[in-house]
Amino acid sequence: MAVPRIARRTILALAAALALSVGFGPATAAGNSVTVAVGGSSAEGSHAVTAASTRVEMATQTFRWTCQKAQVPASPVSEISSGTSVLDVFTVRAMAFVGCSWPGGTMPTALISPATFRVTGPATSGSSDVVHGRLEGFAIKGSYSICDFTATGSVRASLNEGTQQLTIDESDFAGNLVISQVRGCLQLVQVGQAMNLSMTLQLTSPDGAVNISGS
Repeated sequence: MAVPRIARRTILALAAALALSVGFGPATAAGNSVTVAVGGSSAEGSHAVTAASTRVEMATQTFRWTCQKAQVPASPVSEISSGTSVLDVFTVRAMAFVGCSWPGGTMPTALISPATFRVTGPATSGSSDVVHGRLEGFAIKGSYSICDFTATGSVRASLNEGTQQLTIDESDFAGNLVISQVRGCLQLVQVGQAMNLSMTLQLTSPDGAVNISGS
């Protein structure tokens, strides 16, 4: 006997809900569980870290601009998490972008919520890996007299263990970082546009160098 259309829809909806409840269905943003050592020790702990970059490049499809530098300050404290089975390797509590050039002035820009670095690529016990991942929960706000905008999402990042540099390279307008809440801005940035961001941060922790390996 044929199953009525409404009944088929109900059955399909129940099946989809059941699949999600048991762990099937679309994947969510995540990272690899890894072992993190700081200063040679993988004992569970939290380690303060600061960072500074030189030139920062930002872009939408309609405008490109640069900032003189970016800084992760000593306060509020950003931290590296050491231990085994670590997911959130590096938590950035604050980041300020300095000297961002815009028409008519400079655009003070800053991180407005904590962002976390999660590993998405392989990592070995060696001390010179380039470990790929993402900064999740990334959100920045720029504001000056004729413009306000927010960009939220995630950005591609990689940690060079040999140099202790975290390189952010969100490029090709991939749609991972998206513009919202625009006021003014001369149509240079627009709601819904993808944004590019590139810079290299030199990490410094008083507890020593960061090393990531697979769990």
